[in-house]
Amino acid sequence: MTDSQRQAKRGGGPVWSRLLPEPGPGRLLVLCTAVASLGNGLYVTGGAVYFVRVVGLSPGQVGIGLSVAGVIALVLGVPVGSLADRFGPRGTTAVLALCKAAMLISAVFVRTFPMYVVMAALLGAAEQTGHVARGALVSGVMGREGRVKLSAYMRSVFNGGFALASLAAGFVIAVDSPDVYLALFWGNAAAMVVVSGLYMRLPRVPRQPGRPRRKGGPSAVRDVPYILVAQVSGLARIGPTVLALGMPLWLVTHTDAPRAMAAWLMLINTLMVVFLQVYVARDADTVPGASRLQRWTFLVLAAACAVAALSGGIPGWAAAVVLAVATVLFTLGEIWGEAARWGLRYELAPENAQGQYGGVFATGDALAVIAGPALVTTVPDRFGPVGWLLLAALFALSLMLSGPAVRWAVRTRVPGSEESNLQGAPRVVTPQQ
Repeated sequence: MTDSQRQAKRGGGPVWSRLLPEPGPGRLLVLCTAVASLGNGLYVTGGAVYFVRVVGLSPGQVGIGLSVAGVIALVLGVPVGSLADRFGPRGTTAVLALCKAAMLISAVFVRTFPMYVVMAALLGAAEQTGHVARGALVSGVMGREGRVKLSAYMRSVFNGGFALASLAAGFVIAVDSPDVYLALFWGNAAAMVVVSGLYMRLPRVPRQPGRPRRKGGPSAVRDVPYILVAQVSGLARIGPTVLALGMPLWLVTHTDAPRAMAAWLMLINTLMVVFLQVYVARDADTVPGASRLQRWTFLVLAAACAVAALSGGIPGWAAAVVLAVATVLFTLGEIWGEAARWGLRYELAPENAQGQYGGVFATGDALAVIAGPALVTTVPDRFGPVGWLLLAALFALSLMLSGPAVRWAVRTRVPGSEESNLQGAPRVVTPQQ
């Protein structure tokens, strides 16, 4: 162990060193995430403006393309995950990064709405299925002991890089030049080519060759308890959607808080994720720990909605304070929820099918991706404070479902005599069908 590693272990050394894993494959994966986040932030922030200002699409048409992309990505998650298991997650992840680069280059030539929908669908599919394959890659490279913690490092770095890139994209939007907009696409495509090459420098993860499976044998798409856990966990992702879409709209239309407060709320969220995600994820690498975090997630999200309901009809300064408190609670729910998802996604899946099971777990995002934006914007807007309480009730219902769903999943993977004590549940390898 080097002096810097000993110092980092004791909690000393530069702040940046405590935001990165130790040198090795983990740090290389974080580097991949950093490069990808910069390209992503530039495209997501500036791309939508380009298609409206230069191509001439309406904001609604841009939104339709993103929705189509989300649906297609959910459908392709399981097949791509299976490919990652069979052919190896390293190569699969690298190829999907190149596919994303190709779609970004094709975006330069989009001139009509149908062309945009096709491009957005393929780009979204490459992006989201890439997450599925990368999850299997992280598990294979880092092993059970390190995969949840590394996922936390990667998310922390991604949020920081995305925020910086979004600020840079703001300057591009201010210039408002077609050529500068197109530079965003070319730059993101180049970043994904670099990322693809970096993935191939990681250790090779053994493939899991397809084997004839007996009728009734283990299969992710037939593992109902695991699917239920995925659906319940996915409900937590409505929380970040509330914070990104619902809160700014509510702030502007239903409170007297300064409008600039919306940007400050997102800054609070970004800083909390960057600096707290790794710390919060430390107990999520077991089923009991992840299950506990998930219960805290839904509890704090319900509380956040109740607090947000108090921000209407009060002085502007008081509304700003209330919304800041709600933002802190929503962000805690976000970082707890993501850590819980990693633990449950990895620990309840067989080690030889992490890709396939990761694809199934991604289907839990369906409600948040498809219905989430409409839900968090229309319910509070139409029903006022009562709308916030309805959202709180949704999270409270999720809280009631969380524990039973996880216990059922554990029960199908361990002997019945051991199921009664979840705290002592051993590592599960294969689900009982």
